[in-house]
Amino acid sequence: MTDQTRRRLLGGIAAASLWSGMGFPIVHAKEKLKVGIIHMGAISNTGWEYYQAEAWRALQAKYPNKVEVTVLENVADIQSVERQFRQLAVQGHKLLFGTTFSQYASLRKLAPQLPQSHFECCAGIEAGKNLGVFEARHYEGAYLTGIAAGRMTKSNVLGWVGAFPVPQVIYSLNAFLLGAQSVNPDAVLKLVWVNAWVDPAKERDAVSTLVSQGADVISGSPNTPVQSEAARSAGVWSIGNTGDFSEFVQETQLASFELDWSPAHIEATQAVLDGNWEPVGRWRGIGNGGFIRMATRSPALPASVGKELDAAEAAIVAGDLKPFTGPIKDQSGKMRVTEGAELSDGDINSMTWLVEGVQGRVPS
Repeated sequence: MTDQTRRRLLGGIAAASLWSGMGFPIVHAKEKLKVGIIHMGAISNTGWEYYQAEAWRALQAKYPNKVEVTVLENVADIQSVERQFRQLAVQGHKLLFGTTFSQYASLRKLAPQLPQSHFECCAGIEAGKNLGVFEARHYEGAYLTGIAAGRMTKSNVLGWVGAFPVPQVIYSLNAFLLGAQSVNPDAVLKLVWVNAWVDPAKERDAVSTLVSQGADVISGSPNTPVQSEAARSAGVWSIGNTGDFSEFVQETQLASFELDWSPAHIEATQAVLDGNWEPVGRWRGIGNGGFIRMATRSPALPASVGKELDAAEAAIVAGDLKPFTGPIKDQSGKMRVTEGAELSDGDINSMTWLVEGVQGRVPS
């Protein structure tokens, strides 16, 4: 926590909350809207917390005279999270952002109890009373980077370092392989679980295991540069999944995509300023106002592959390409999506099965 944010947190406890006759928060014209954000981890120059921080920095840049942002970081345990959110609400913060799914259950409980503030949760499952949620369609970026992997693999074996067997990770790795198979039907995907969002030692071991099994392109769900660095050391390609790690590994990162949460922050803030905020769910991928943006490509990636990626990205934005369009079979050969059919958002968000060609399993 910075000295500045600590002073804001401790210095404003006596601030009075402003209410409308209906019990909703209002902001007088001459006041700045107070916005609070709580990070469970430390803000660094890469990874999940970095992209969360980029969102509120964009908010500050857009509303320099209308918004005052209070940021707390390293609030790791749930009891502290709930206590700090309550305190921020008491201080008069009319809009509060959770930055991770780990805060979602707490915010579902707190939001109805604190109607003087509005709540938003990144990676929340569904909107609730006084709680909006927003999440990225990670699978769109994973599908596109899979195309690059499918074109560049020599062994036809790709590798995925899995954090936890949750739907977000499962649909991402499935989409990655489907993207690869769209240009290379012989591609398969080796899967190793590390059961951690960030654990450098486990990530390195997982990459070593995947490479020993023949994988020559590595991607995965822990969005840190560790696995990319391990892949480079092993002499294989890597993918920047939800983060661009090219500054660490240069041209050995084939392709990458990043998260951009700024539209969610800006839209929610503008709604509060306008007095028309509502608890809605936003699930967006690539495109204008989306939460996914394609990032750096390796200069080693052939121009022809770059054109393929551009065309596929344009088709996704136009709605002409849906990564989970059938026919799609699972590992057992069971038809999960029939020819021409599309998985619904609900089916994608609750995905617990692996597509044909994934070599690994979902732990029971």
